[in-house]
Amino acid sequence: MFRRFSETTAYVAARMGLQAGCLAARILPLQWLYSFSDLLAVLGYHLFRDFRSRSIRNIKIALRENLDGFNVQEVVRRSLRNFFRDYVEIIAALVVPGNQLRSEIPVSGKEHLDAALAKRNGVILLSAHLGNFFLLGTRLALEGYPVHVLVNQPANGQFAKLTDDYRLKIHQKTIHARPRRAALRELGQVLRSNELTVMIADEHRRGKSGVPVPFFGGTVLARRGPATLALRTGAAVIPAYLVRHENSKLHVIIEPELKLVRVARNKSEIRENTLRITHWLERTVRAYPDQWYWMNIHWQDHVEKTPCS
Repeated sequence: MFRRFSETTAYVAARMGLQAGCLAARILPLQWLYSFSDLLAVLGYHLFRDFRSRSIRNIKIALRENLDGFNVQEVVRRSLRNFFRDYVEIIAALVVPGNQLRSEIPVSGKEHLDAALAKRNGVILLSAHLGNFFLLGTRLALEGYPVHVLVNQPANGQFAKLTDDYRLKIHQKTIHARPRRAALRELGQVLRSNELTVMIADEHRRGKSGVPVPFFGGTVLARRGPATLALRTGAAVIPAYLVRHENSKLHVIIEPELKLVRVARNKSEIRENTLRITHWLERTVRAYPDQWYWMNIHWQDHVEKTPCS
């Protein structure tokens, strides 16, 4: 009963927050909203001890040869600031005309996407919790591409519907990751229709399920989903992400198709292709360390200790 009450309260709060945010985005300059979100990020850095401590620990493990203690903390601060600014832009996307978003967010590498679609097998857009990943599908949908986003839906049905409805309002269709068979069937239909599905590459697994791969000198369990789906359908895998520049301007970057092994289509190829996907992820995170969410790493070969901030 308490859990149901908590879920209902979270849903009501999210709905009210969304409505209040839309009102603020209509009447206040975007820069004012950024300033407010930056203030919340500063407070959050000090209040969210688990986020701060785990992120600092993960960065020290991953980038120990490049960062000293001061810079590690700065990366975490900037990462949290980026996350809060994401939400300002999510709200703004509901009230800003599509043609304005198109003009404000440039897209580089569309030719790679078009070349992949010309093969008529659909495209898996490989992305990560980097920059404003929420709006990647929206920006590409404004270019006329049909975009579907694979998500792990919230347990609360009302909250799941609220987020699905929001994505639809910003031109993204939702595919629920559970139940798994239904998700695979829907993903297959999307790709056979030569459309796009966004899949996140950095949701590393806990426990024993997943593909063990090297990542920043350690080992993580990566999801086999993108590699498996690409082999089953013949879909192209195109890395794409939406990053933030120093002036807060967003920019979509679409890279050339990721080269995968597609001969035997067996477990060894799934592992090899998952390894290639993880190599891409590590290279991209190294390029934008302060725009990635370092809480995502669950190491398999580093003993979890109580982190120190």
